[in-house]
Amino acid sequence: MHKGISGGELVARQFKRENVDTIFTLIGNQVSPMLVYMAKYAIKVIHTRHEKGAVHMADGWAQATRRAGVAMVSGGPGFTNAITGIVKAYYAKTPLLLITGAIVPQTKDTGVLSDMEQIAMIKPYTKWACTVNDAARIPEYIARGLQMANTGRKGPVVLEIPISILKQTVAENLPVINYALSLTDVSLAPAEKVDEFIQAVSQAKKPLIIAGDEVYYDYAEKELIEFVNLTQIPVYTVNKARGCIPDLHPLCMGSGRILEAGPQFYAYQNTDLVITIGLENDYQMGSLKPPYFREDQKFISINKEAYEIVNGNFRPELSLIGSVNKVLGQLCTRLKEIPLKNNYVGWITDLRVNQNNYWEKLHTESGCNSTSPIHPLKCIEIIKKLIKEDAIIVLDGSNAMFWGALCFECNYPGQLIIGPDGVLGPMGTGVSLAIGAKAANPDREVVLYTGDGSFGFNAIEMDSAVRFNLPILVFIHNDEAWGFCKTTQEILYEKTEAADLGMVRYDKMVEGLGGFGEIVIEINSLEESIIKAQKSNLPACVNIIVDKKADSPGAKSFNDTLKLQK
Repeated sequence: MHKGISGGELVARQFKRENVDTIFTLIGNQVSPMLVYMAKYAIKVIHTRHEKGAVHMADGWAQATRRAGVAMVSGGPGFTNAITGIVKAYYAKTPLLLITGAIVPQTKDTGVLSDMEQIAMIKPYTKWACTVNDAARIPEYIARGLQMANTGRKGPVVLEIPISILKQTVAENLPVINYALSLTDVSLAPAEKVDEFIQAVSQAKKPLIIAGDEVYYDYAEKELIEFVNLTQIPVYTVNKARGCIPDLHPLCMGSGRILEAGPQFYAYQNTDLVITIGLENDYQMGSLKPPYFREDQKFISINKEAYEIVNGNFRPELSLIGSVNKVLGQLCTRLKEIPLKNNYVGWITDLRVNQNNYWEKLHTESGCNSTSPIHPLKCIEIIKKLIKEDAIIVLDGSNAMFWGALCFECNYPGQLIIGPDGVLGPMGTGVSLAIGAKAANPDREVVLYTGDGSFGFNAIEMDSAVRFNLPILVFIHNDEAWGFCKTTQEILYEKTEAADLGMVRYDKMVEGLGGFGEIVIEINSLEESIIKAQKSNLPACVNIIVDKKADSPGAKSFNDTLKLQK
């Protein structure tokens, strides 16, 4: 005779079967029936100071592992606190499973605490959201939820499990359901479309490639490098594709996001063929339209789903729809049979000359060599020199994020996590994302470069980093203000309000929580402070007082756009 098992224990047991080894949560009555069983199944529980921190940590874990991160929160205010993280994951296409508690269904509409329509509230911003009404079906729902989060268009899944279901006892010998994480997307493009694609490439004189998130999530880095080597076409990488082909590769031109206003502007204006691979067409890429691109340019695209390519009036001339790694593999196989005869040496040289001129001009015009105030350009150069070459780099903020995305190099897949990624664009996610990434990669250095305003959103989660011995290295780009917004107000309204934060000793705050903290006012002491932070083996905050007038090229470009809309 088999003994029974509770719904709460079924959650933990199913996580174990699905190889989920870490979850992020904040304690509450409605999650406790699950939490108390996690240790039994060797699942690490990282508990946070705020529910949004838990969801963002699961997001960072997911981006670092290419698998769904898991968070659990109590219903009511616990759930509403998690909403921004869920919506952010939806728009950034991050695989995520959130389990939320809920009231006993029979008590609905009787004035009980936290009675609300949670699923109706969040459903439009998930891949799937539903209520589990039978404890015996918990394994099925978790397996299906992880499958949906991890495959196709990645994104969040929300399962609401009422506390009465978590406490319900059912037969222990339920059928084993364990299929979610073993499934992978395998879809190929038609052979004739592959030949059409190669024919379009062969007609180009100045082609370029822009690689996006799906290259990373489809494990297509090997195929991307092979495709670039076979075609000899220069490539720009965007967001999670950064590092999928190393910046050090002779044909990699670095970051391709429009937002950073880097040397890619020249390339985008002068190319005659844009090949987008796994790229979502959104504001981060200027919607692939003028003024960043030209009306007469040709576009061809590879992506998993057609709706990720089209945007407004933009339509590529040719699209290959399928798994990015498999479609690139098809193209590489065909290119070995019918190799391109094009020579792009002149075009590549032109791009490199422009790139060198861009950086030379930026260094000259910025006056970045002054010792105080510290210029972000010089600051990041020193950070780059001292951090590990495979360090995971998390960027947060606006002006700080623009500087970081422009200046940091990426040579390893999964090396870059941009906090406000996706079209929701929430700032303040960086601390939690970095903690999640560190939890997934305890042996890798994790660096956060963030604005002072953004740091404040979730600064208390540095306590979580201390408690769980997750020594992230935080660099605060401290301009004592909501710097980007302040500049925008000055440009559009010629005065400012609610923009100043003043001198805040974030380093002392982190030190008080049990971490390492140090303030840096002159550039000459930055290197020593970084080394001390690294040697501390603690969650560390290096509070860098930067030049308040050092607007990044991206910030200037963004403000120019806003000025036109005035």
